[in-house]
Amino acid sequence: MLEENFDLPLHASLHRPLLVFGGERELTLMFLITVATFVFAVFSWWALAAGVVMWSVGSWGLARAAAFDPQLSKTGLRALRYRKHYRARATPFATFREWK
Repeated sequence: MLEENFDLPLHASLHRPLLVFGGERELTLMFLITVATFVFAVFSWWALAAGVVMWSVGSWGLARAAAFDPQLSKTGLRALRYRKHYRARATPFATFREWK
């Protein structure tokens, strides 16, 4: 009845991460709002220059983090939450356990 080679096409938007300017969408937009708030609150030429520098360095850092892991903020927060349950107890003097 069914063919042996069954393919199911998935649209790319169903499995690709949501990135804006190469970084995570939530972090990039939150950073943009923070920099824009700083620039408009101070409202001077040096604040505009500082905002451009902050935006370029911050977006570069967020793009590098997203290149490492597109969901780094979510997985990092989960790792920090689980840290108290899974404590690291590695030592170079550990004995090998026998598996039965």
